Amino acid sequence: MFDIDNEIARLIFDNSDLGIIYADISGKILLWNTWMSHRTGLSSDAVKGIHIKDVLVNIPKAFFDALDYAYKNCMPRVLSPVFHMSNLSNDVPAKQFIKILPVLNATGDIQGMLIIIEDITSNIDYEEEIEKRSRHLRILEEKARQDEKDALNWLKEQLDFNNALSNNLGEGIIVFNRAGIITSTNPATEKVLGWRNTELFGIHIKNIMSDSSKALNVFKNGEVIKSYDDFFKRKDGSYIPVSYVASPIILNEKIKSVIITFLDISEKKAIENRLKEEYKKTKKVLADLVNTLSYTAEIRDPYTAGHQRRVTRIALLIVEEMGLNKDVKDTVNIAGILHDIGKIAIPAEILSKPGKLNDYELQLIKGHSRIGYEILKDIEFEHPISKIVLEHHERLDGSGYPDGLRGDEILLEARIIGVADVVEAMASHRPYRPALGIDAALEEIEKNAGILYEKAVVNACFKIFREKGFALE
Repeated sequence: MFDIDNEIARLIFDNSDLGIIYADISGKILLWNTWMSHRTGLSSDAVKGIHIKDVLVNIPKAFFDALDYAYKNCMPRVLSPVFHMSNLSNDVPAKQFIKILPVLNATGDIQGMLIIIEDITSNIDYEEEIEKRSRHLRILEEKARQDEKDALNWLKEQLDFNNALSNNLGEGIIVFNRAGIITSTNPATEKVLGWRNTELFGIHIKNIMSDSSKALNVFKNGEVIKSYDDFFKRKDGSYIPVSYVASPIILNEKIKSVIITFLDISEKKAIENRLKEEYKKTKKVLADLVNTLSYTAEIRDPYTAGHQRRVTRIALLIVEEMGLNKDVKDTVNIAGILHDIGKIAIPAEILSKPGKLNDYELQLIKGHSRIGYEILKDIEFEHPISKIVLEHHERLDGSGYPDGLRGDEILLEARIIGVADVVEAMASHRPYRPALGIDAALEEIEKNAGILYEKAVVNACFKIFREKGFALE
């Protein structure tokens, strides 16, 4: 059984006195009725799937302009009844009335275009038809004018909203043109800079910003520029710290103006300065604590008085020779001064014993790095000071103490202090032996470079003593 509705529709379509074309959203022809085939000599099968512009190649440009407008704006278009289509074929009357109607899907989106062509050449009521179509056009024009009015009203509402928004923002807003002349500001700008908005209008932006301000480069590179640390000049001549974003305003592909939104960061700066001062105080207290702890260790062992400071001096020169950064230098400075802090727990008579230490006493002495770690581990240093103190007697081959660490398991700072400690200890006097001298100390680290001691550290140590002439006091 055939579909009655479809059959009837097909009969109407093919026997209509109107030319009927249906093109999809891309412009390809899907339907082409008998009227069109008769007058153009092109069958439905011949044009189906071909773009309408490729079929109606001789149609005047005004037709396709109207078709493009209908596709773009989803609005019907009507072409004048004196529109000429005689160039299609000899059979096509010279005067047609053409309707272009958008076809929408269930969601309201355009899915195609229905084009209806009506022959009005032989219509005896031609003038009446013209008037009728003209009235229809006037209605469409009136609707277009109303749509334009509605659009202008909407634009005014948007402008009113934007003005209300800018007037109530906490951020200051300044707009200046290509000549650098300020053309617009908001109340927040008046409040922050002390100028009335009427005073700012028409003056040059350099009355507020310095010549070096990056915001002035927006016209050159067309990019958004952000600054988190700049200064704007107030009316009274004082300067306030600000952060800002400067963005280009582009019209017709040209930068017409620059808009700056900025914040007064005076309070933020004040807080930062207070924090810096507190940080300085905290660092001084910590430095005093480090010096006190170092002094406490040294008064327990008068024979090694100044040892920690001399080790620190050597270690810092090694750091400098190796080209290491400030963080490493600061870390070595603190860890060096405290590396023997654990000796405060060793009996003074063992520390100053003139003879050879027995095994028990030697184990007590070796325990000083662990004790130092326990003393320092709960102090919140910026760097791993307690671990460096713990590891400064570790050796690359694992023969050191207290944990027998190897190679890169040992912190670099501990490897540096370890070499400086050996050199200073061998070159200086001890209760159980006289000073061995710097030559013996350097021979020891050279002989065991890469075995016990880091090669790069040993090389740097040699340079400061042999090439740069550093001498222990």
